[in-house]
Amino acid sequence: MISPWETLDRTTVAELKIFTAALVRRKHPKTNAIGTFTVLDSAEWVNIIPITPENNVVMIRQYRHGTDSITLEVPGGLVEHDENPAEAGMRECREETGYAASETAVFLGSTEPNPAFMNNCCHSYLWHNCSLQYAQAFDQFEDIEVELVPLRAIPELIRQGTIRHSLTLTAFFFYHLHSNIF
Repeated sequence: MISPWETLDRTTVAELKIFTAALVRRKHPKTNAIGTFTVLDSAEWVNIIPITPENNVVMIRQYRHGTDSITLEVPGGLVEHDENPAEAGMRECREETGYAASETAVFLGSTEPNPAFMNNCCHSYLWHNCSLQYAQAFDQFEDIEVELVPLRAIPELIRQGTIRHSLTLTAFFFYHLHSNIF
């Protein structure tokens, strides 16, 4: 039977904008071997699938530093300390795309982006009947283009590798489970 490892100590090694990096010493419950592991502490993340009345998905293209590429993905970001994930998803959608709806977003599911070294979750939501209602509101490091993609085109964009962002893929997986539309 697998047991939790005993935490012996934890040292913060870097306070970064979206992560705190820590070195955690833990003892193996069976062998008593002691190892040091890197853990990234992060706020919860959220993404949202906004769908227009015409059955288009409101997606965004933006440059990503990690892969040095421009990606096609759904809106999303960090959950602020004073908001719940649904509010955060709707806020991120308004800021990044200008699209919103009068109804509340529907929870699709949560995932652990990489539990090997990260401690957070990403929550996925679906938001129906979105329409353009606001101007985009970027921070100084964002440059986002909105793209309306027919919902029926999503599976082929995934197969082609056009949509590659793992958390966007997860959101569409949850959507498929929720609606069985694809």
